[in-house]
Amino acid sequence: MTAQLGKIPLQVEHLAWFSQHLGGRLRAAGLRIQFHDKQQAGIHWKVACPEEYQVAILQGLHEGMNDAFPHYLAERGMWITAVLVDDVNSSPDAFYRAGLLAVAQARALLDLSGRAYNMA
Repeated sequence: MTAQLGKIPLQVEHLAWFSQHLGGRLRAAGLRIQFHDKQQAGIHWKVACPEEYQVAILQGLHEGMNDAFPHYLAERGMWITAVLVDDVNSSPDAFYRAGLLAVAQARALLDLSGRAYNMA
């Protein structure tokens, strides 16, 4: 496969579930996100989220986007469409990691498609 450079739309929605075994327990969290090229710039909540996880989710998504798609959020939108909470195993750290994972998966999906993301 050869990479095609150019502005590649990321009209993608996917679910990322983070789960890590920590000996006698787990840490777990899930997020569904959508990328919208022709929507208001930034990250937008389309679903209710427990307040204790909001900052961690946004931090994970922003850090992931800065690494994978550094200029995307300046002109395009991302929607958070589902927040999957495990009543026992969810934590802010698990949601931070779920945010990083969601963006890393989006990048991997784009790479697997044989296209390259290039905002230049």
